[in-house]
Amino acid sequence: MSLLILNWRGFSCKGRKESEVKNRMGDFKYTAEPIFIGGMFKSGTTLLRAMIGQHSAVAGGLETQWFNMLWQDKKNASFMEHAERLRGFYQIENAVFEQLLFQSKNPEQFIDLVLSHYAASNGKRRWVEKTPGNILHLDRIYNAWPEARVIHIARDPRDVFASLKQAGKWDTVEVFADLWCTYLGAAEEYKKNPAPGKAFFEVLYEDLVVNPVETMRNVLGFVGEPWEPQTAKFQGKKDDFEKVLDLTGKASTTLERLGQPLSQNRVGIWKELVTREEIAEIHKRVEEKGLLALMKKLEREVR
Repeated sequence: MSLLILNWRGFSCKGRKESEVKNRMGDFKYTAEPIFIGGMFKSGTTLLRAMIGQHSAVAGGLETQWFNMLWQDKKNASFMEHAERLRGFYQIENAVFEQLLFQSKNPEQFIDLVLSHYAASNGKRRWVEKTPGNILHLDRIYNAWPEARVIHIARDPRDVFASLKQAGKWDTVEVFADLWCTYLGAAEEYKKNPAPGKAFFEVLYEDLVVNPVETMRNVLGFVGEPWEPQTAKFQGKKDDFEKVLDLTGKASTTLERLGQPLSQNRVGIWKELVTREEIAEIHKRVEEKGLLALMKKLEREVR
């Protein structure tokens, strides 16, 4: 198993709902120890969010893309479309949602209020937010939520590329290599220079699907929750696919697969979908950005 934990000390967060720490963003009290998941697209971020969300204490919903909300453009049609989409994703009544929006001074406060409301509505005391781009916004996360638990999930890059080819997104060698370097490069840079006292944890997608019990024990230990066996027995979650399709008209291949039980059948799919020539081209482009050693390390770890 590949496991990386930075700046983690065992603790219990039972009964704690809000941080008592007031930070420089104002007097708003942010949720204590929220969980953020990030990583390259098609690396298992959605699956991990769904599995953590099976815990009795943790509520997990669809990705919010909170960092893309430009607060100065609150009256902009694009902003309101984003906000309305979140209202639908989290099934919040109009009046309540408008109040949450009105109370918020920035995207961090807004998402905190939305997800806290969602957690309470589901009888849970904390939340997990999964958006792949979270890994690119660690400074913002730790600034707003000093006690946040951040989980980075990585996957064999060849399988990531294969999955993107199947989805028809970012599926050229050049685009994929550049995107992979952006996301994995951000995680690697943070690991080299971690912020003192901040919690960062890394797991492999392959460990999650091949050894779910051991992996989820480690994940729950990191976020400070007691072990619950159901978190490692994922039987599929179909409602997310239907919700996104209904609200956006988009059929997400990721959410479609989320409707299926946990399986190892996505490990090694690159062997049927990616050519040696494509791999060589990807390696060449990644080498130019100084991350070939990391890419090959991830490839070796899943053989």
